[in-house]
Amino acid sequence: INYGGVDGEELKEEEEKKVSSSRRGSGIMSDESFESLGLSEPTFNAVKDMRFQHMTQIQARAIPPLLLGKDVLGAARTGSGKTLAFLIPAVELLYHIHFTPRNGTGVIVICPTRELAIQTHAVAKDLLKYHSQTLGLVIGGSARRGEAERIVKGVNLLVATPGRLLDHLQNTKGFIFKNLKCLIIDEADRILEANFEEEMKQIIKLLPKVKYINHVPF
Repeated sequence: INYGGVDGEELKEEEEKKVSSSRRGSGIMSDESFESLGLSEPTFNAVKDMRFQHMTQIQARAIPPLLLGKDVLGAARTGSGKTLAFLIPAVELLYHIHFTPRNGTGVIVICPTRELAIQTHAVAKDLLKYHSQTLGLVIGGSARRGEAERIVKGVNLLVATPGRLLDHLQNTKGFIFKNLKCLIIDEADRILEANFEEEMKQIIKLLPKVKYINHVPF
């Protein structure tokens, strides 16, 4: 599934060592610094607080085209820094178009499991530390009413599992997603393996056509 894949970039990252800011040149790390990206001050300060100076290979290859608004299909091993690779451009997008809660949801990140969604939400929370944009999490097994209340108030960046996201798209009145700018599908192969294919088809049918980021584990 791709929205306008003409501009899509194939990204292959084979290293499997865990990310560490002190391991520049270790194979997984690149020589490219986050400073070279020209990020907004709020995002750059958040990255500095995370104690990252240089990008990993997947970050160096994925972030620049994403910042330019291109569609990206990326493949990376666990521990390669792929979460920041898609979250940084997403946060920058919301920042530069001055997205506010009244605009509703501008970015949706779909994860295959509750655990991965919770981890992704935690990274997004750190990245949004100096931003005014709002963040939300909707996952199966959590209190739906509380999620719906937060959505109606305006969640700019929403992290979700497929089934619960579809539930809110279909049933939560006041969920503003018509202004969606970017859809991120993390570990797309696991989502399909978990038999979420039908839910994904319905989700994409309901959402407006937007910039598309797809990550597949390598």
